[in-house]
Amino acid sequence: MGDRTLIHALPFAQSRELSTLVENRRAFTLDRLELNIFETYQVSARVPLRFDDLVMINMIQGKKVMHFEDVKAFDYLPGQMIVLPALVDMHIDFPEATLDRPTQCTALTIHKEKIDAVLNYLNEFYPKEELDQWRIDPDLFHLYNSTELADLVNKLFQIIMSENPLKDVLADLTFKELTIRLLQSQSLLALKIGKSTNKILSHLQEFIQKHISEKISIDLLEKVAHMSKASLTRMFNRELGLSPMEYVIQQRIDKAKKLLLLTRNVKESCFAAGFNDVNYFVRLFKSRVGVTPGAFVLAR
Repeated sequence: MGDRTLIHALPFAQSRELSTLVENRRAFTLDRLELNIFETYQVSARVPLRFDDLVMINMIQGKKVMHFEDVKAFDYLPGQMIVLPALVDMHIDFPEATLDRPTQCTALTIHKEKIDAVLNYLNEFYPKEELDQWRIDPDLFHLYNSTELADLVNKLFQIIMSENPLKDVLADLTFKELTIRLLQSQSLLALKIGKSTNKILSHLQEFIQKHISEKISIDLLEKVAHMSKASLTRMFNRELGLSPMEYVIQQRIDKAKKLLLLTRNVKESCFAAGFNDVNYFVRLFKSRVGVTPGAFVLAR
C-alpha cells in the first residue's frame, strides 16, 4: 500500500483533553455530518462501538482487530476504509497501542438524508447501466483506499477542522465527490470478487483476464462489448471512475503482482502480464504500487 492511499495523521489530543486511554473521542460537527477522531493509548480487547448513522471509518495510525457478527475477525490497518450502515455492533482489539504509539482512526458519520440526497441525484441524472440503482452495498464494507479516495478524505477532514466560515458549503461539495468515489470503489470491488450486477463489465473483465498477455485495445473492447467507444468510455468512467484502458492497466498490474509472487522474476512477470517493455513496467509498477517489482518480491 503506497503512501498516497494513506489518510494524513491528524493532531492528537492534548493530555488535558483525554478523558480515557481507550477510544478517546473528539468530535467536529457540521450540518448532518460529524467527524469523530478516536485515539487509544493502551492494549485493549473487545471494546464495543456502534454508530447511530451510516459511518465511514478510516484507520490512520496503528493496528486494530475488528470483530463483527457473522464475519471472521480481521486486521484493520492504515490505507483501509470500513463503511457501515447505522446501528451495526462491532468489537475492537488494540493489540499494539501504547502511550508512545497510540492508535488513531476517524469515523465520519452521515445522516441518512444527506447520503440519500446524493444517491437520489445520481440515480435520476446519472443512472447506471441495466437499470441498476446507485446504492452503498453493506456487503462490500471493507475497502482499500484508492489515491482518489484518500485525497478526498484528507481534503474533507481539513475543511471540517478548519475555521473557514464557508466550511459547511465546502464540506458538502467534497462529501458529494467522496460519495461518488466510494460508490465507484464498491463497483470495482464487486467486479473483482465476481459480484457485479453489470453483465457487460463482468464479460469484459473475463475477456481481459483471459487475454491479459495479448494486445488489448479500446477498439477490441468495443467489439467485445458491442458498444460504441463513447458509450463504453462513459460506462467505465461513470461506474468505475476510470477509462477502459486504465482498467486494463489495473488488471495487468494485479496479474503482475500474482506472477511476481509465483515466479519471483520481474522480466517474466512483465511480459506474461501483457507489458512489452520492462523499463516501462518497472516505472508504472512503482507509481501504482509504491515500490518497484523487485522490492515487491523481496518484501514478501
